[in-house]
Amino acid sequence: MDSNPNLVTIKNTLLFFMAIVVILIVKELAGLLIPLAFALFIGILLQPVIAYFERKKWPYSVSISVITILTLGFLFLVGALVVDTGSQIVGEKDKLLGQINTRLDGILSQVEHLPGFDAIESESVTELLGKVMSPEFMLNTSGIVAGQLGTFTFNFILAAVYLVAVLGSIVKYEKYIGYLEGDDDVGKQKLLKAFVEVKDAIVSYMKVKFMTSLSTGVCFGLICWAFGIDFALFWGFLAFLLNFIPTVGSITATIPPILLGLIQIDNGGTYGFFIILLIATQFVWGNVVEPMVMGSSVALNTVTVILGLVVWGYIWGVSGMLLSVPLIVLARVILAQIPDADMFVKLMGRSQLSKQD
Repeated sequence: MDSNPNLVTIKNTLLFFMAIVVILIVKELAGLLIPLAFALFIGILLQPVIAYFERKKWPYSVSISVITILTLGFLFLVGALVVDTGSQIVGEKDKLLGQINTRLDGILSQVEHLPGFDAIESESVTELLGKVMSPEFMLNTSGIVAGQLGTFTFNFILAAVYLVAVLGSIVKYEKYIGYLEGDDDVGKQKLLKAFVEVKDAIVSYMKVKFMTSLSTGVCFGLICWAFGIDFALFWGFLAFLLNFIPTVGSITATIPPILLGLIQIDNGGTYGFFIILLIATQFVWGNVVEPMVMGSSVALNTVTVILGLVVWGYIWGVSGMLLSVPLIVLARVILAQIPDADMFVKLMGRSQLSKQD
């Protein structure tokens, strides 16, 4: 390591600007890299399953077929639930609009004496909502939906192709690393240790995140059902999915049932208790149980997670938000291999690899 502090500062500055260039390139190549990132992390998660199949002497084609069928089955269930809930919302449009109109009448009657509120009519608001929830509006926006569906289909097919390649090589990562490093035993052990750190951190994070997200979703569904909120199963499922997005996801998942509860729960005290239960559920599972169970397996500080969420959300949108924590872990391990980049590694959080070295 260089003893000249000025040289170290110059290197860190160049590293910072290099990171900006890499971000711009990654953003530009999002269409190709997003499916690859999903395939890579799914492959890491499924590595123990593939290794199990290999130990049982299952043919590779059979293993891939089983995993593909299970993945497609899960996606089909997700799509069926979303479509079914959307159909129910449209089917119960009149009921929901009636509830909204009744609640708005009560609210406007209390604030109509205030300046500006006397011109608001509940009928105009419900009429606007009726147009938004109408089949005609959905048909008019079908072009956007079709475009998004086409993009999703392309990314899914590309991710499936990538996943086949990743699953075929992930169980033999030691051989591939040995091939890349050749006779350099020190470099081989360092690269192997880095890969194992990334793999263990991602697997640990996903295990804990899945458990806490599932628990949050179940609690959300039960709370909504207990208070008579429509589509309770869907709100629980939405909370489960959005909880994989750090910070923002849990807040977003809480808003729809709270808004629906506003028009479906008549008693103010009951409604307040409903809100408290939803917020308490998110807080307990996300801020108490999850950090306690996860411990130091990911070792990222809160500021790093939030900044990573913003940056990857800007680069890859929702996909970047979902992958933000695994990508930050990957970036931290890469930086740990670069001389004089210790400052960035320490700012991001503790690195098990750097501690061992």
